[in-house]
Amino acid sequence: MSASIKLLIEIGNSKLKAAQLHLDAKGDITGMHYLGSYMVKEFCHRPNLEKIGSVDQIVYANVGSEQNYHHVKALSRKLKVRYQQVSSPPHAFGVTNSYDAPKKLGTDRWLAFLAAYKDALAPVVVIDIGTAMTVDLVDGEGHHLGGWINPGFRLMNLALTEHTALVRSGGHHGEELSFGTQTKECVQNGCRAALAGTVLYAIEKAKSQFDGVQPVVYLTGGGTNHLPPEIRKLGIFRPHLVLEGLCLYVNSSN
Repeated sequence: MSASIKLLIEIGNSKLKAAQLHLDAKGDITGMHYLGSYMVKEFCHRPNLEKIGSVDQIVYANVGSEQNYHHVKALSRKLKVRYQQVSSPPHAFGVTNSYDAPKKLGTDRWLAFLAAYKDALAPVVVIDIGTAMTVDLVDGEGHHLGGWINPGFRLMNLALTEHTALVRSGGHHGEELSFGTQTKECVQNGCRAALAGTVLYAIEKAKSQFDGVQPVVYLTGGGTNHLPPEIRKLGIFRPHLVLEGLCLYVNSSN
């Protein structure tokens, strides 16, 4: 058996994140190289073969349209490799899914808290901030205790700017979360405060669920940059936590 490279793909509604996963001759993971974020159709139908490299398998998770399956299939044909889709099972890698219908749990959430739990081997709170903000709890025995889903920063901004007369937002914001003195600043920091408040309450709520034990907090997703520094410091930032979860599936099949 020789060293190999797997192509990991996390697919959303219009964009995907991709990474190379390197394995040695024994099948052990030696490293992950993040390739970037791309439009789904562009990456799958016009792949940059030089950047993707000599991969021998695609392992992917799809939380977007079912049509994405066909895009991955087209990519696999261009690369002349097999592909494997990962979905949310009732139980895997010592973690139990809390959903009555396990596949209804978003695969991105499953992979993120799976990776976090396997890393910590302790109670965890996993907070992913993107288009939506998700919070998931896993106890010390690997039982998923459920979670929350609420709008991310951009969706909260849109709700206010599109459905409230004369309210405008947009543009960049600073690091400090202050009280605004003009409407745009008030909207931006109000949305940021909602994200920060969710993080704080999730941690406190988790402690009560875990009988006072302080959980290990993981933060992921591009929206974490909207959190003020003092809130970001409460967790471990792992930008590619979903891809880390995909790594477990690759390792288990080799």
